[in-house]
Amino acid sequence: MAGPGQGLELSREEQHYLRRVLRLRPGEAFAISDGQGQLWQGHLGAEGQALQGQLLEHQAAPQPRLVLLAGLMRRELEPMLRMVTELGLDRFVPLRAQRSLPDPGDQRQDRWQTLVKEACEQCERLWQPQLEAVVSASEALARPRAAGEQRWIAVTREAGVPSLLGQLQAVQVAGSGDWQLACGPEGGWSPTERDIAAAAGWQPVSLGPSILRAPTAALVGVTLMQQQRSASAQALGDRLEISEGHPGATAVAG
Repeated sequence: MAGPGQGLELSREEQHYLRRVLRLRPGEAFAISDGQGQLWQGHLGAEGQALQGQLLEHQAAPQPRLVLLAGLMRRELEPMLRMVTELGLDRFVPLRAQRSLPDPGDQRQDRWQTLVKEACEQCERLWQPQLEAVVSASEALARPRAAGEQRWIAVTREAGVPSLLGQLQAVQVAGSGDWQLACGPEGGWSPTERDIAAAAGWQPVSLGPSILRAPTAALVGVTLMQQQRSASAQALGDRLEISEGHPGATAVAG
């Protein structure tokens, strides 16, 4: 965003929401998020414009980033994408798997971007998730693993597979890279995709005792990751408070 005192062009949908839904009048204040952790004060202007005011809040990017790789779905990808955005997803990678639908094209991805933006506004998120272009599952799963990155692939009907929850609870959040979860399409992973994932270091995990539908699996996985990230951040904050309040406590606990 440009900065305080600058004029901003409002889209047709934004004008409708501010004027017809919130019933704001020219000069009245509202909040503006840039999708990059900053919240600004704005004032409604005339002729489809707003005036950017002072910075109200700056929020650090959540760490580790939560990444979902999910196979294309017949009808339920859009509501799923909206819900995982509300839950706190940071990056979404749509996959063209061997058992999923064809590439939806650029027009559909434009709609997905609008859905993500609307979901952020609805739940008042200051960080908008990154939405990647559709990529083949084989290509995405074969990408080299970054330092500190945790990567899991959701599977079914495989004996002895650990739970995602157990894996998350064992992760050391401090210094951890992205948490990535790959969920297959409605037809499941192909043997070739599973082989590629295994070679690239994706840990197979279970999301529970039931066989979940593709959109349900994605929601469960993102919910578990978000809950564990929040719990870990809270625990870290509590330890820091104890350390600052009792200087000798850390050494004793060593």
